[in-house]
Amino acid sequence: MSLPIVILPTAEKWDCHQCGICCRGSLVPLNDADVARLESQKWNEHPDYRDTPVMVRYPSSKKRFRLAQRIDGSCVFLKDNGLCRIHSDLGYEAKPTICRVFPLQLIPRDGNAALTIRRACPSSAADKGSPLKEHLPFMQQFVREGRLTTKRVDPPSLKTGEDREWKTVALALETASELLLDQRFPPVRRLVHTLQFASLLSKAKTKRMDDKKLGDLISTLAEIVPEESKPFFSDRQPPGAYAKLLFRSIGIEYARLHPQFRAVPSWSHRVELGRTWFRLVLGRGRLPDVRPAFPLAKWNDLEEPLGQLAPSIDYPLARLIEASSASYIYALADRRGWSVVDSIRGLVATFPIGLWLLRWASIGREPTTEDMIQIVVALDRGQGFAPLTGQLQRLRLHLLANNNELERLIVWYAR
Repeated sequence: MSLPIVILPTAEKWDCHQCGICCRGSLVPLNDADVARLESQKWNEHPDYRDTPVMVRYPSSKKRFRLAQRIDGSCVFLKDNGLCRIHSDLGYEAKPTICRVFPLQLIPRDGNAALTIRRACPSSAADKGSPLKEHLPFMQQFVREGRLTTKRVDPPSLKTGEDREWKTVALALETASELLLDQRFPPVRRLVHTLQFASLLSKAKTKRMDDKKLGDLISTLAEIVPEESKPFFSDRQPPGAYAKLLFRSIGIEYARLHPQFRAVPSWSHRVELGRTWFRLVLGRGRLPDVRPAFPLAKWNDLEEPLGQLAPSIDYPLARLIEASSASYIYALADRRGWSVVDSIRGLVATFPIGLWLLRWASIGREPTTEDMIQIVVALDRGQGFAPLTGQLQRLRLHLLANNNELERLIVWYAR
């Protein structure tokens, strides 16, 4: 039975402006109907594709396919003018399902499915377009046709080794969202409050608590975190050396997802990456050459204060975090083994990462709103990027949560 689709209070907007960025660097999974549709289109008989496969299997499953990509990571169907060959030759209806609905996404939850917009599209990152409610009939039609599902999903674990019913897990998710949207405090304080909530919840001995007592504890933690968080601002301390190392390693992973990043499959490039990781450990020397996404820079350059940013520059990053929190997408993405506590840490960590990447993108000049929009695209792409959704990333976040290093990173890079 399908769940009803709801529009969330966070006003989201989007329309396609045909920038083609979603066709570069994105893995597009295909369902059985997509595979059958592509086979019926006989691309193997087309002069441009006789020796070029349009689909490839996932290494982990011989039964799952995705669209093929060129060496530079762009979709095999992307034309030089930035348009889709399937769309231009055969029409919109001939495209794979994901290509037709992206960046719209349904998040099945307990009792409903939230309609939200992925921020991996520059137009959605800037809230540029029609209100989300105008896209609702389109998505409802896809569900009725069976192309998308809104079946109820099981809740994630509350914290490592502790599973709870949806009612209790939803309370924790709603509390985190309320903390992130609490207009009584500046955005940076809200992030630290939310991290402190996750930390206190993780440390609390809750396994033997019934749901009512746990619910009362969650409410109590939400009330005390503003006071618990004050020392991070009254005595601002830089993160420790190991925290910066872990943080930089995460930042480099996100940098690879920048829409202007172009992979170079060569031995010289691999050697350069090896040198980069060595310099990363030392925290000295220059960053990898990933132009035009990021200019040449040194690690120390990214430690300088940004200064006061214009509201238009802050906006895309704040909206990414707010919308992700409201829809629960950050906690219900396909991250095996991740708890609510892990997911909160992962979401909040995108804030200092975003500001670190903004420093890199704007070396030698003033940062712009467009810089931040491109960075938000990279941050959102991280939701489906294996190095940032697997157990290694979860371990890095766990280590950063020790001794409150993640809170220090937020306060430090918000300078």
